[in-house]
Amino acid sequence: MHVPIKPTTQLKKENSNVDLSIPPVRLVEKEQVDYEAVTTALRKAVRLNCATQSKDGHWPAENAGPLFFTPPLLICLYISGQINTVLTAEHKKEMIRYLYNHQVYI
Repeated sequence: MHVPIKPTTQLKKENSNVDLSIPPVRLVEKEQVDYEAVTTALRKAVRLNCATQSKDGHWPAENAGPLFFTPPLLICLYISGQINTVLTAEHKKEMIRYLYNHQVYI
């Protein structure tokens, strides 16, 4: 059975209950990043992800596979201070091995 993939713009319209009116955070060169700027940027990102999520919970045609999801996961766990709580030493070792073996050398 072939299920057509909905474009992101269509999903945003279907999920119109998600408020996307938060203005972007713009920092000039050498400007300090403060708590408010980070919180605003994260709120905007979370709302965009909610708006582009389909009814069954996935993000169609946006990302696929561990090479797309692993780096953002690690970044979020690291900046939130939860990386050692969520991932065991063995998990971290295997993630590093996987990423190292799949990186492209140019």
